[in-house]
Amino acid sequence: MKLKKIEISNFRNINDLEYTPAPGLNVFIGDNAQGKTNILEAIFVLATGNSFRTNNDRLMIQHEENSFNLKGFHLTEDRTISTEIDYHLNRGKQIKINSKKTTHNNQNRLRVVVFTPDDLYLVKGSPSRRRNYIDYILKEVSNEYRLSVDNYYKILRKRNELLKKSPINESTYSLLSELFIEYSAKIITARINFINLLDSLVAKNFSQLNQQAGTIKIKYALSFPHKDEKVNYKTLTENLIKHLEENKQNEIRRKNTLAGPHLDDINIYLNNKPARLFASQGQQRNIAVSLKISEVHAFKELSNFYPVFLLDEVLAEFDDQRKSSLLKQISSSEYQSFLTSVVNDMISSFEGKISIVKNGEIVRNS
Repeated sequence: MKLKKIEISNFRNINDLEYTPAPGLNVFIGDNAQGKTNILEAIFVLATGNSFRTNNDRLMIQHEENSFNLKGFHLTEDRTISTEIDYHLNRGKQIKINSKKTTHNNQNRLRVVVFTPDDLYLVKGSPSRRRNYIDYILKEVSNEYRLSVDNYYKILRKRNELLKKSPINESTYSLLSELFIEYSAKIITARINFINLLDSLVAKNFSQLNQQAGTIKIKYALSFPHKDEKVNYKTLTENLIKHLEENKQNEIRRKNTLAGPHLDDINIYLNNKPARLFASQGQQRNIAVSLKISEVHAFKELSNFYPVFLLDEVLAEFDDQRKSSLLKQISSSEYQSFLTSVVNDMISSFEGKISIVKNGEIVRNS
């Protein structure tokens, strides 16, 4: 999948910008607050309907304007797909793909993976950050997974509402718990399969980026006991049934569901030690970048095509060796990438399109 063209109007500090990217590496260079990240954000919004920087669409409208508009064309399986997102203060957001109104879940949408400096929290942050990381890509490649997650959280809310009542309705409790177990096992099975794929990819990409900097291991951490050596849908169902039965009174007393996919975690180890506790900030950043590169390759494994890769200030705090390793890796890859940087530090020695950004405009391409 490749982005062929994007048109940006009244978005952040960008008045009108039209950009035709290269099929490989694209780099936006400029001082801080000039609009480099705004271009990446516009591509992300075009793909997902949402921003990776804010939950408030109003903040993306240019100062003294009342709307923004994004148009793009991407190539997938030899077909060109058009996407338009129009947001107006009074009318809200409208998404069109191939000139037809749709939602951000449309199967023909542009697919992206984004790295931002905040992704350091994939390693050192809360479990919810790591769960969201896994859920994002699995939702992107599987509508079945998306529906399972949506249904799971609906059931979880109803189950928690029931646990807050006294006394609880036993027949409703049994029905909700049965559905809760079914969707829990589906979600966890998909997550574990993904983690097994990701684990091998991260080990390889971390080694390429860091050479002799250690070994990475990723494991899925359940929020309930699992006594079987093998973990699959059947064993998950059996162990979760037992756990809920044993903890029923505790959940009623606490008025909350105390186990399930919403409480699971992903443990990341550097040299067999928890990375969130023992890795330095530099090492944690290297792991986060490796996770994102691996996410791109996992996407290809699961869907048979690469997403577009967005990297915001990924070179910051990297030494020359790691900068060179990363640039070599992404510039020679099959996927299309967009990278922002304050300086043209060794970037020009790699094949790609370089654009200078100033005051929301591209003032020079090379």
